[in-house]
Amino acid sequence: MNLRLITFLFLILATLSHSKLTSLQQIDVKTFEKMREVERYQIKIAEKHFLKGTFKVALAEYEKFLTLYEKSPGAPYAQLMWSHTMMRLKKPKTALRDGFQSVIDYWPDSHEATIAAYCMGDAYRTMGEVKDAQKSFRFLITEYPDHEIAIRARQDLLHYARLHQDMEERLSILKELTFKVKRTDVSKSACIKACHELAEIHCFAQELDEGKKALATTYAGPKLFDQVYSLSVKTVNHLLKDPKTKSAALKLGDQLISTMRVETTVRPELASQFLYQVAALHTTLGRPSETFKVYEEIGEKFGMNDGLRGKMADWYISREKLDQAYRIYGQYENKVAGLSNVASLQLKEGKTEEAIETYRQIIEIDGENSGTYLWTIAGCYEKLSDWKKAIACYRQVDRFPANYFAIANCHRRLGQQKEAIVLYNQCKVVEKSAPEATIQIGYTYEEAKDKEKAIRTFQLTCKRYPKSGQASRAHSHLQNKYNINVTLGGTEEE
Repeated sequence: MNLRLITFLFLILATLSHSKLTSLQQIDVKTFEKMREVERYQIKIAEKHFLKGTFKVALAEYEKFLTLYEKSPGAPYAQLMWSHTMMRLKKPKTALRDGFQSVIDYWPDSHEATIAAYCMGDAYRTMGEVKDAQKSFRFLITEYPDHEIAIRARQDLLHYARLHQDMEERLSILKELTFKVKRTDVSKSACIKACHELAEIHCFAQELDEGKKALATTYAGPKLFDQVYSLSVKTVNHLLKDPKTKSAALKLGDQLISTMRVETTVRPELASQFLYQVAALHTTLGRPSETFKVYEEIGEKFGMNDGLRGKMADWYISREKLDQAYRIYGQYENKVAGLSNVASLQLKEGKTEEAIETYRQIIEIDGENSGTYLWTIAGCYEKLSDWKKAIACYRQVDRFPANYFAIANCHRRLGQQKEAIVLYNQCKVVEKSAPEATIQIGYTYEEAKDKEKAIRTFQLTCKRYPKSGQASRAHSHLQNKYNINVTLGGTEEE
């Protein structure tokens, strides 16, 4: 076998094994290429045992490598893996003292020294020695600030800072990740998360400008404003939950309002949108009078429209100034929308008869959608217990079988069970409606005091539509009211 083929095979083996090793255990490609074939062979033997979990044998093989090839480019890696093996053998102190530290001491400029520095922190963490772990991570960041692994060390320190509520260190790390660390494919995600966390801390401290600076490292223009706005509103709502932080919420809210006011001049094409947001924020902050002032400002600057009129009417309703709300609805350019709002408000007030008249006015304007309004009018008549007028309205609506169900219910209210049953039977032509129509026939027979037919109909519901919810209801009803058990499904009997 020639030398090129041997080299190729070893590279393939290296790739395969490294896919099973963690990022802290993989040999650097450049280091591997510099090694002689015999050195690669010895490393692969040791790696094989490490991956198999035969750690004592792996340890011996790494020691063999270090004895035979102490000047090899692969020696730092062998020492590093020796240290990992000691960790697997539950000997962290030995791994630290004689392993990871040796890599740093003997090969300080190597790729493995950086990894070893991180691993020392990780080992201390495993031992529960937090302060030493933090010390190791700080050493790594100081000695190798631009290395990819330093990002992981910063994240670990950040975790400890959050855990121990060390705001000083937390801010220090977040600022470093946000403003100082070069953003690469590896660091980008951590830096973006850091800028958001830093901005959130500043928002809670009512330091909106500082929060904006943090977000500006990632966003610009409209996207920056959107991020500032969404984060601020979220923070304001959170602060308002606790009476003790209400003043903080008001302060932050005012800062955001100032920012939005500036934004109206920067992007005049969106000024109306920003002013609506200002109005909404005043509402959130419990300043209804300020909210209405902003509505008036919008009207003066951009003219009145039905959307603005609706918000002003809602404001009046919230203040229980219903006459003013009615007045606003009467000013709608879209008369149908205005009258619909009038009718809805009348119903809320319990003015059902007046609402009916309003809906009839709407029908005169919007005859094409008369069915929708007639359905609502029918519902109003039901509220008034005027079942005959309700029936008359439902008959004018083309919504089969829903209108037939509604009419049948009205007939039952009038004590006209026969008419109701006829309608329910007509509903059964629609397959999806058949189970409900059948069980309603049973209830209607009950109302007519025809116990025998009621029982038979409930039994029919169970047998004909065994998988339906109506079958379950009928089954339960038969048991509870008549003490009759029936099997779901089976032969149909009329």
